[in-house]
Amino acid sequence: MNRNILRETDGAARALARRLVREAPYAALAVNEQETGFPLASRVLLATDIDGAPAILVSGLSVHTRAIEADDRVSILTGEPAKGDPLAHPRLTTRCHACLVDRESVHHAWLRRRFLSRHPKAKTYIDFPDFNLFRLEPVSANLNGGFGKAFALEGADLVRPGALMTYRWFDFSYAAKHAESMFLQVENKEYAFIDIDPEGIYFRERRIIARHDFEKVSTNHDELLESVHEFACKIPKI
Repeated sequence: MNRNILRETDGAARALARRLVREAPYAALAVNEQETGFPLASRVLLATDIDGAPAILVSGLSVHTRAIEADDRVSILTGEPAKGDPLAHPRLTTRCHACLVDRESVHHAWLRRRFLSRHPKAKTYIDFPDFNLFRLEPVSANLNGGFGKAFALEGADLVRPGALMTYRWFDFSYAAKHAESMFLQVENKEYAFIDIDPEGIYFRERRIIARHDFEKVSTNHDELLESVHEFACKIPKI
């Protein structure tokens, strides 16, 4: 990206970039196709790991999976066009290294749960032998926040460094069950719980995936559930 048109990357740009990844239900995935030497773009379902890194579920039979196995460098494009000129709406291109998640690992178990909480229909094929979860490790990103709003970001701007190690002791299935029960008690039934992490909560508002960042990062389950309760109390009644 031409450095002359870049704005200084600030907290607002980082927050927007994180939201464009974390709230995206799918992404355009670009890989390096070995057979032709051309870039190959396809659409994939998207979820996020506990630290905010994107994750995809792909079949080993697909062309893009074979490309990833030969060259782990990929890019994803996120950002949903709305009414009017699609180029007037924010979008983010993120360069990543695609890392296969071992099926026998604890990491795979929690990432599988997070993926299904966002894409429940994937339950019919997620355990097929040829389907694998890949964590996409962000390296850098280009954010276009609209006309004249271009930013360059580092991979660390999109994830919480060290979060995977720090949060290993969290029982997220326990926290998720409690959070889900809180949402079931909310009178506004257009809000539905999706998933949770120490920094925030994912929920479905009507048909849109949205995220609410907590005011502080939780360091234990009590703090986590307290933050969820505070958010649930703010949901408007209908």
